[in-house]
Amino acid sequence: MKTYLLLAILAVATTAGPALSQSAPDFRAAYFNRLDQKKTGGFTLQDLQRISAKEFKRIDDNKDGGLSLDEYTYGIPSSRQDAVDFFTARFQKSDYNDDAKVDFNEDQAYCIDLVTLADGNKDGIVTKEEFLAATAQ
Repeated sequence: MKTYLLLAILAVATTAGPALSQSAPDFRAAYFNRLDQKKTGGFTLQDLQRISAKEFKRIDDNKDGGLSLDEYTYGIPSSRQDAVDFFTARFQKSDYNDDAKVDFNEDQAYCIDLVTLADGNKDGIVTKEEFLAATAQ
């Protein structure tokens, strides 16, 4: 049976209140909290690449070394359109060679691009505010 980190993150994000409404917490904030594992108020490129590598390995269901969009978004409830949109956009940005799959190198390159974009003050740490601004749809 598939088990995904996304499901755990979504569980936290969706159990914060009653049924999903427009005032539901932004999934990106919950995802940032997952990336800020040391609870320092930010994450580094190394943090993001380490966490992303673990997630990549876990969600590569058919173990072919590449993630399809279905694998990338599997398990996200349809009621969490913000999470579906976030990971769909991440998938599209990560698929550098446009082959409808994201391989490990593309995933790690996306991490570099995200941190480069988000780290506005270039201190090597992406804060919640920087992350939310960089991942705004």
